[in-house]
Order: sequence, then C-alpha cells, then structure tokens
Amino acid sequence: MKNKCRSYARLALLALSLCAGHSAHAEKADRDKPIEISADRGNLDQLKGVTVWQGNVIIVQGTLKLNADRATVTQDKQGNQTMQATGRQVMFRQKMDGKNDWIEGQANQLDYNTVTHVAVLTGNARVKRGSDLVIGNVITYNTETELYEVSSGASSNGGRVTAIIQPKPRDTTAPAAKKPDGNAP
Repeated sequence: MKNKCRSYARLALLALSLCAGHSAHAEKADRDKPIEISADRGNLDQLKGVTVWQGNVIIVQGTLKLNADRATVTQDKQGNQTMQATGRQVMFRQKMDGKNDWIEGQANQLDYNTVTHVAVLTGNARVKRGSDLVIGNVITYNTETELYEVSSGASSNGGRVTAIIQPKPRDTTAPAAKKPDGNAP
C-alpha cells in the first residue's frame, strides 16, 4: 500500500512538473528529487486508480511547490493520468533551469492531462515567468507544442486579458553601427 501511495504521489508530481514548466525549462534536477506531500487527509482507491489529498495540500519536489485545498489524481489502466487541483487559490512555483528566475502560477483550479499534454488554469488565472505576466480567466497551455491561449470572462478584468512582456536585454557587445558615409563612428 505504501509503494502504491508513493507511485500515485509521483504521478501527481509528474503532472505538476509538466504543467508548471516544460516550456519554461523547469529545473531539470527536480525530477530526481524526493516528493513530499502533506495534507490534512488523503484517500487512495486502488481499484479506481484515484488518489485524493484534501485540506491545505502542499506538494514539494525540489524547487517545485504546489499549494491547493484539494488535489485529485486519476490513472487509467493504460497509465494515462489526469490531475485536478482546486482551492480558493491554487498556487505553484518552480525555478527555471539554469536561471535565477521562477515560473509562478495561480488560479482557482488547475487541470492537467498526460494524454493531451494540456494544462488549464481556470478562474482568476495568472502565470508569471521571470518578469513577464499573463492574466485571464482561463489560461490553456500545451506542454508539447508550447502553445497557449488566454481568455477572459466578462467578470474578469472587464472581459479582457492582460500580458506584460519585458523587453529582451540589448547586446552591448555588438559592433558599433557605421555612419552614413560607411565609416565606423
């Protein structure tokens, strides 16, 4: 039973790792770190392949941390998994690989499916990567194609989505531009 619980915990973290950082190049070393799940209570149905963690759920693996009121992971007979985390505010944070930047997200609900590779953040959703920020009612992200879609409900931000994208740093080592006469400055 203990190994089965650990297996489902790994499935939950696999889903969260894929959701949180494939495109953002999440800390690769996190995959090899132990998984720690703490909650007020947990329930495992081995026949149905469903694990439910409830009450102040905290999942940590390396730099990845997820907080939710409830997290449910299901696995079918083929090993395909879905994960749903819900709460007043589901939050995740993970360090980006090789950088001192983090990817952070929050929403009322986070769903991930390993078959479709789609993560959906719903309800007051926002994802911050470094200094860039995307806000909407629903943020849908495909971890394989690295495509995302942001939509907004009428009650969210006046029915609009918001993206704040920082300019890329300029390369100050580039050669100086030539004057109109063709000579260097």
